[in-house]
Amino acid sequence: MNIEPSVVISAVAVTIAAASAAVSFRNYRRERLNQKIQAAKWQKEYFVDLLKWSDESMLLLSEALHLCDLDPQKCGKGEFFNIRHTLRVKLSAQIDKGRWFFPNYVVDEYGQHKEEAYRGYRHKVLDGLVYAYRAVTKINYVNGSNGEESRESIYRAKRQFTSEIQKLLAPETRDAEFNKLTKLVAQA
Repeated sequence: MNIEPSVVISAVAVTIAAASAAVSFRNYRRERLNQKIQAAKWQKEYFVDLLKWSDESMLLLSEALHLCDLDPQKCGKGEFFNIRHTLRVKLSAQIDKGRWFFPNYVVDEYGQHKEEAYRGYRHKVLDGLVYAYRAVTKINYVNGSNGEESRESIYRAKRQFTSEIQKLLAPETRDAEFNKLTKLVAQA
C-alpha cells in the first residue's frame, strides 16, 4: 500500500492542528479559571475589609446602646461626658469610613452645594450609624435625661444596621460561590 506523501503531510498537519486546538482550549479554560480565582480573591479582600468595618460599627452601636444604661451622676466628674464625646467621635468617623464602601447616590441631582463626597443621598446601611450618633448626642451628660428615648432609637438603629449589612454581606451567597469555585479548582 502506497500512501501519497501529501496525504501523510495532511494527516500530520491535521493531527498537529487538533493537538494545538486541544492545548489552546485547555489553556483558555485554565486562564478563565485563573481569572475567576483572581476575582474571588479581590472580592474576598473587599469583604474582609467590609466585615471588619461592620464589626467595628456593631461594637460602637452596642457601646451606644449600653451608654444609655449608665447613670452620669454615679460616674466621676466629667466621666460620662468624656465617654459620650469619645463615642460620638468614633461613630462620626465610622460613618465617614462607611462612605468609602457605600458612596452616596443620585449625586448629580441633589446636594450640589456640598462637597463631592456628601452630594446625593446617603446609602441605607449608613442610616443606622447616623441615627445612633444623633441619639447619643441627645443624651444629657449631666443627668442622663433622654437616655430611655435614646436607648429605643439606638436599638432600632442597631437592628436596621444589622439588617442592611446582612443583605450586603450575604453570607449564604458567598458560601455557595466558594463551594462552586472549589469544585472548579478540583476539576482543573
